[in-house]
Amino acid sequence: MSLSQIAYEKILEYIITGKYKPGSTLKEEELASLLKISRTPIREALVRLEKEGVIVKNGKSFTVIPLTESDILQLYEVRINLESLAAKLAAIRASQDEINKIINVLNEIKVSVNADPLTLANLNGNLHRTIAEASHNKYIVDILDSIRLKLKIVRITLFTSFQRRDDEFREHESIVIAIKNRSPDLAYDMMRMHEEKVLEYVKQNILPVLFR
Repeated sequence: MSLSQIAYEKILEYIITGKYKPGSTLKEEELASLLKISRTPIREALVRLEKEGVIVKNGKSFTVIPLTESDILQLYEVRINLESLAAKLAAIRASQDEINKIINVLNEIKVSVNADPLTLANLNGNLHRTIAEASHNKYIVDILDSIRLKLKIVRITLFTSFQRRDDEFREHESIVIAIKNRSPDLAYDMMRMHEEKVLEYVKQNILPVLFR
């Protein structure tokens, strides 16, 4: 494993376990000293985390995405409603090719159940985006893309739980079946139930780590 990969995994671990909380400043020299790794691999790791939406550039340093607890709860209020609407519209408007694409993404998640949290967060985000695209409403797609990026840390942390991974797959499977069967009301209900369960898990297990 390269030094850059080691630095990347360690910094990400510090973020999702709450050592570096939202809004915390990350400096190359401090991380290099802490991890006993030279600054070049540290810099490469930070640039990678920036591209993935976990941190943002702030002058000569980086900052963990600066969300408050209230921000996260408000984002989920919007997300729950838009994701549910996207699923309903997808059940009505999706072409057969789009439904096949949704099923393929779900199958990819199934065979990746033991992947690292970031990989699973990206795969699950891809499933939600594919469903949103099948709604044929570009504003839903754009707004949900923005929300998913802002919630990136929360979404990665979610998949550190193996129980939640299993629950996520079963819930997603129910949503996909409803879309495949062209059942818009059921697709809406299954997606809403899924997102509400996610929010409850976030409240009970993630917010206390990130903010307390």
